[in-house]
Amino acid sequence: MKEMVSEYRTNGVTESKKVGLCWIYHTTKDLSDVTITSSFASEVPDSSAVASAFTSYKMGELALASSRKAVLYLSCSSEQFEADSSRRTTTLRVEASNRYEPDGSPEEIRRNNLTITHSVALALAEGLGCENNADLPSVFKMAPVA
Repeated sequence: MKEMVSEYRTNGVTESKKVGLCWIYHTTKDLSDVTITSSFASEVPDSSAVASAFTSYKMGELALASSRKAVLYLSCSSEQFEADSSRRTTTLRVEASNRYEPDGSPEEIRRNNLTITHSVALALAEGLGCENNADLPSVFKMAPVA
């Protein structure tokens, strides 16, 4: 989280810098099976523009999920991103990426990807002091399709 705040204070909102937040190893491989990163976003994509690759859900500003990836956009108003002693709101993007195609039904895989992404995004929102935890529910519940 310190790295994200430092990045924001140094460069503002840059979409190119991804900060690694969590790595999940299902096996004893040297490479993680799931990698969760966070970055800033200048805007939230239109869900219809990504409909061919993702299923959109009503969580945060927008949640997107597929079998290999889940992305959660959240609006964070925090003193960590203050300017002139006032809170600044910025859009955060949290992404979970699977190295391999997971086994299971597409619906189950999307749910698992969203569960992981939600948990990490909530911890990030809490750690950054986002107002109302960026409107994320404290307990994951499968969101309706957007």
